[in-house]
Amino acid sequence: GLASNDVVVLTMTPFLVYYSHAVSLVTPVAFLMAEIQTANIASMALYIGNITNVVACQAYKVSFLEYSAWMILPCLISIATCYGMLLVNFRSPHYIPTQLQAPNIDPRACLIDPWGAIFGVCVLASSLVCLVGTSFAHVSVWLVTGPFALVMLIRDIWYDSQGKFKGSHLVTLSTGGMDKDEKMDICTNTDIESAIETRKNGTDKGSTLSEIKVVAGLEETGQIQDSNHSGPDSSASSVLEGTVVALGGSGSGPAAGEDAQTKEQESDNINGSNNNDNNNSTVRTNAFERRFPLLHAIAIRMPWAILPFTFSMFIMVEGLSHSGWIAIFASWATKLVPNYIAATYAIGFVSVLLCNIFNNVPMTILVARILQHPNFTTSPLATPEVVKGCLFGLIVGSNLGACTTLISSLAGLMWDSVLKNKNASVGFWGFLRWNMTVMPVVIFIALSVVVAEIAIMF
Repeated sequence: GLASNDVVVLTMTPFLVYYSHAVSLVTPVAFLMAEIQTANIASMALYIGNITNVVACQAYKVSFLEYSAWMILPCLISIATCYGMLLVNFRSPHYIPTQLQAPNIDPRACLIDPWGAIFGVCVLASSLVCLVGTSFAHVSVWLVTGPFALVMLIRDIWYDSQGKFKGSHLVTLSTGGMDKDEKMDICTNTDIESAIETRKNGTDKGSTLSEIKVVAGLEETGQIQDSNHSGPDSSASSVLEGTVVALGGSGSGPAAGEDAQTKEQESDNINGSNNNDNNNSTVRTNAFERRFPLLHAIAIRMPWAILPFTFSMFIMVEGLSHSGWIAIFASWATKLVPNYIAATYAIGFVSVLLCNIFNNVPMTILVARILQHPNFTTSPLATPEVVKGCLFGLIVGSNLGACTTLISSLAGLMWDSVLKNKNASVGFWGFLRWNMTVMPVVIFIALSVVVAEIAIMF
């Protein structure tokens, strides 16, 4: 709720994949489903937890505090319900073993920028305080959060200008021929340098070295394999496979290492311009990457591939609006709201259904326009309690409807994209199957709590 469901998905999903390898889980599906379901349920709690909340609340002029006052209780009860059902679904030791062996790792050794993390948390906390303070004046959310985002951008630029974020923080060795069941291990810089030197000397008999890559401090995809996998010389097989900027070539023996160094020097001489692919050897450096490695690392982690789908859904909604369908839908909506109880459940479940057609953000825009059309607002059935039921039914549906299919939300699309990059995809039907055993009940419980709140308040 504090950082939005999208942020939780982008940060926690890679961690859970790595964690499952570190403790040798048979499958991480229990943790992954708990993450995506909890993230979308918790996003109901605060105004900023989901962009759909912002869209709905700005349409109805609902303040930050008023929103939380209504939605905290449905959120907490929904999380408790979800937790109980997850315990039943994943009660088998196949999913969650009774004992887990934690790797012997110093967590501090893995931190790249601890002070940056502290600074970011302080900025986030400050933005939340300002959101609460300005909610009474109905200030647009972007006017409040924009300056804090700018502060973080300036800080990241300063951090890059100091040369503190080095691309050589993480070196990845992409290998082939490895078994499917790998365990994670943490490679120190000495391990990595030793592995590269071993490859240069042609003495390693393990898996073929495909390419040497440099991660700009933050990995995009991959896994770290067990250093004992290939025998005595297997330190070079330890791997963090990432979507990164390749600074080296591929092949085996001394030629590969020398070719990588030569091409890196050539790239520097032409001031970051890209060379053409030469078989398996490529040089993909440019001035921006070298000048702003942290910003580049952030940029390459963004899920740009889902933008076309999202834009197409927004275009479809605008097309419906301009072609006159909003007025027709508004007239139909009046048939669903004879009272606030029916309104809450009807709009809630219709919103869940529409999430799987339009995606939750375009759906929220569409339904908000329908509910604010004169054909609906001038109806004698549109009493204050019915309007409240429609509003919070829409919010529940837009948040929890995200946990039905992968295409129902941006969070689901990003979650699936991250897992595919890490070869740990649950799949469309697997996602649907696990969610259908939990979310219908959770949605019903959340809407029931909203109905109870309206009954008390009105």
